[in-house]
Amino acid sequence: MDATDVRGLLGLLLGDGSLVPYRTPGGGYIQLTLTAGASESAFLEEKVDEFRTFIKTKAQIVPYRTTPRANGKTTPILRFRVSTNKLRPIYNLLYPIGERQITHTTLDLLGAQAAAWLWAEGVKIRQDQSALLGRVGSTSEETLLIASWLEMLTGAKSKLEDNYVKPRLSFSPEDSVKIQEALKQYAPHTRKHLFQGDQWNVSAIRSSRTELQFRQRSDQSQGEEETPLVRSIQI
Repeated sequence: MDATDVRGLLGLLLGDGSLVPYRTPGGGYIQLTLTAGASESAFLEEKVDEFRTFIKTKAQIVPYRTTPRANGKTTPILRFRVSTNKLRPIYNLLYPIGERQITHTTLDLLGAQAAAWLWAEGVKIRQDQSALLGRVGSTSEETLLIASWLEMLTGAKSKLEDNYVKPRLSFSPEDSVKIQEALKQYAPHTRKHLFQGDQWNVSAIRSSRTELQFRQRSDQSQGEEETPLVRSIQI
């Protein structure tokens, strides 16, 4: 994997994605898992298509349902899982101490394309056109690193909001427009509206292909266990 591939995958996975190392007699591998709600199928498909431009794989998005809750209800989930040692450089950068962490080293490798994926992953545009950005780390220190990085790339300033389970960044209407203008040429196709100030309902943007797969899976699982074992594909 060359430097371009590493940067591309880092940018794609900066805001989302679980990487877990596994040991085997042959040396081990890294397992990537991407998940999404059934209503986010189109965006997940776009991320998987982007992933395949860097690492070829036959792994597919698999629909399933969560374990039944106390009331008997389940939640439809979409999952993409692939295992390969080609992801080890990405794991080492995103998990430098064995836990996910945003660092100067990682951000120094990334540019506007990564910032656009991050904005698409975690932003909420308010009615007044101000914005709240999540998926920006687990600590205030990480979030402030992201804030400085985004300001360097786009000129947009933000404020730390730490009254959430995980910190977020808030942008004034003026800075929200500034970052949208700077990043819109890199916007993921399925979430371009988040770079134009449009008040669209993200959950309404679905993929008919994945939705069909989910319905077929649901029909096949009638009377079966609700949480099937789904194997990952190792490449």
